[in-house]
Amino acid sequence: MSAKRKLAMSGVAILVVLTLVAGATMAWFTDTEKVNANFKAGILDISVSDDDASDGTELNFVNMRPMTYEAFEKEALETLAMSGTTSSPYDGEGYDPNPVYVQQFAISNVGTLPVKVKLTFEEADPAADDTIKKIVSNGNGGIRQTGETVACNNELGKAYNGYTGNNINLTYDAANYSGTNDHFHVVLFQKVPFEQTWRWEVVAKDITLDQLQGADGYVLKDGDGNDLLLPAGADAGDNTYALGAYLDKDAYNEYQGKEYHVNFTVNAKQVDKDATYADEA
Repeated sequence: MSAKRKLAMSGVAILVVLTLVAGATMAWFTDTEKVNANFKAGILDISVSDDDASDGTELNFVNMRPMTYEAFEKEALETLAMSGTTSSPYDGEGYDPNPVYVQQFAISNVGTLPVKVKLTFEEADPAADDTIKKIVSNGNGGIRQTGETVACNNELGKAYNGYTGNNINLTYDAANYSGTNDHFHVVLFQKVPFEQTWRWEVVAKDITLDQLQGADGYVLKDGDGNDLLLPAGADAGDNTYALGAYLDKDAYNEYQGKEYHVNFTVNAKQVDKDATYADEA
């Protein structure tokens, strides 16, 4: 092979190598743009008010008496129907004070996330000066008031476990009450639209104290029996409830004059699977 031919082929080889090297270092067509990315967590926040939309609601139930469920529901619905008036279905019937067996409250979702809601009772310590009249057996199947007062120990919410001791004055002593009162019943009502107006309907006929004080509480349900979903922005006017309470006809003299104090909690959680309710403070 001639020297010129060898030189030409060497030049071609060098050119090929340079081309490959240049090709390996070249990039495809590209472009880059930047945009702002902002992250904001949602807010899970509910508000509870009374029927006048006043926060810090306190629900007071007074002058409770043993009764059938049918009598309770009738009286409760009459009371709710008269809401906003100065009248009571007990006016002129001789009660002093008039009984209050049902109280309204409303739930608003003031956050940005839909929520599910449950209700719970947590027994509260009575105030140090909270006293009740001392009531003892009269020895003839009835009761008598001694004229004394004793400290309240939430006996109305507890089961009476029977008479102990020899002193008749110990019959209804706080030491004889523990557990939960099976004769204490809670009923939940809801205000629902009806023919261009509203009416009250029973949502839960009998919620037990064991259930309300338990870890699960009572989860609010919708009309189909599913856990109620409260969307963001849900107004209190669309989610007005009433909590009712009564003693059944088997609650005897051991509950006369007794009291029960609780923190009534409305607890919300996310609607997502496996989401849990917050631990109550």
